[in-house]
Amino acid sequence: MQHGEGEAQAEFPSTLDAIGQLLEWFEQHRPGGLDDMVWIQAQTALMEGFTNAVRHANALLEPPPLVEVTLALVAGSLRMGIRDQGAPFDLETHLQAHAAEVEEPPGLDGLPEREAHWGVIILSRLQRDFGWSIRYEPLAEGGNLLLLEGPGGDS
Repeated sequence: MQHGEGEAQAEFPSTLDAIGQLLEWFEQHRPGGLDDMVWIQAQTALMEGFTNAVRHANALLEPPPLVEVTLALVAGSLRMGIRDQGAPFDLETHLQAHAAEVEEPPGLDGLPEREAHWGVIILSRLQRDFGWSIRYEPLAEGGNLLLLEGPGGDS
């Protein structure tokens, strides 16, 4: 993600205990004129991306590296980036593998098995139902960048 004017950037400890700090920072940097529904979607995507960085990408690294988060409103789109230091991961294949759960979620009997994939379901729904662009790219210098881009809109 290129850093531009009006972009906010911060680093957070790789622990779920940092979620309050992350959400406070996120709220302080909310772009003006942003549709409330898009903001809620962005918070949901942010929480999912940060949680995955902490629980999966950075989980086995000692000491756990910081998670870098960026936020910007560019050309009418809300852009967020979440950078981790984990091994590469093919998010697109994972999204496709669980596409059926997005289309027809199993009943209550399937909840325990599905819990591990809720994040994929959430991200898939943001793409399909709300037009978000979601990519997870390995970085040449190591680590990965989850790029999330949603419509900006007016409130």
